[in-house]
Amino acid sequence: MKILHTADVHLDSPLTGVAQGNVRRRELLKAFLEMAKYCDNNGIGAVIVAGDLFDDKFTMPITVETVAQIINNSAAQWYLLQGNHGNAEPYRMLEKRCSNVHLFGRQWTAYQLDGVCIVGRELGDNDAEYWRTFSPPANCYTVLTLHGDVANADYGLIDKKAIAASGVNYVALGHRHAFEVFKWGRTVACYSGVPEIRGFDETSSGFVVLDTDTDTYKFIPRYIRRVENVKVDLSSAQNQLDVERLVLDGVAGVNVDNYINLQLEGNVEEWLNVRQIAQERLDGKFFALRIDDNTGIRLDLQKIAKEVSLRGEFVKLAEEIQDEKIKEEVLKMGFAALKGVL
Repeated sequence: MKILHTADVHLDSPLTGVAQGNVRRRELLKAFLEMAKYCDNNGIGAVIVAGDLFDDKFTMPITVETVAQIINNSAAQWYLLQGNHGNAEPYRMLEKRCSNVHLFGRQWTAYQLDGVCIVGRELGDNDAEYWRTFSPPANCYTVLTLHGDVANADYGLIDKKAIAASGVNYVALGHRHAFEVFKWGRTVACYSGVPEIRGFDETSSGFVVLDTDTDTYKFIPRYIRRVENVKVDLSSAQNQLDVERLVLDGVAGVNVDNYINLQLEGNVEEWLNVRQIAQERLDGKFFALRIDDNTGIRLDLQKIAKEVSLRGEFVKLAEEIQDEKIKEEVLKMGFAALKGVL
């Protein structure tokens, strides 16, 4: 049997950091619909949503109704964890509306489908005791479903040793928003990542397809929009026009409908506010734009330190900083502040 494993869909996210938040919320729902279509077109027998299908505790009723229609039209069986976002009510509504929806609670719950056991439960804060009651089914290909973290965490700590000792075949994880794979004993555990990104911190999207007959898995990349990282070296810039030209050359050819992460690099003249120049020149050209100013200052610090001036005194103090990265940032911020003084 083929199982599609996804998580962290976060429908109805506020998306306050995106100018076109309403557009993006509709696209998250569209990505969910496309994922359901993929299931029907590729013989998927079960879908595991390992938490956070919904984002906010005030999920819109129309969103829940749309999700119910999508799931009702799906031939697959759907197994849902709530996770640590939203509230239980939308999930209860889906269970009531859809005969193919199966939920997990705060106790271990096991479902069987075509010789596969799908086991899971909701985790909580500092919930370390739950593993004492975990007993995997015998003589069954077992998929464990959890929403939590594999590192030290106050919420949903995943006990890797207990999982390795249990011998379950696959762990469908949610909570981390990137595709990750772990091997604990003979058990494979995966974070599926997100089906569609919501911000610059989510650099890839898709889902995992598990084939229980061959005991293999595959990450399927899918996206409506994605993050594009663009690096621009401004070392040769002498003035504002040079900065504009280099920035425009750097973003030439990128998809304007994507999330563009522009990284400015190189040493530039102290009086050039390259972030502001780039922001004003590119304003409104992309669906979403983030500018990281990693440039340094093109200065003769030894010469400036000899000046009998506020600037000279500042450089002498900054030179005492041992950490070069911190020193560079202090110099950059200091010279930016001194522009209004000198």
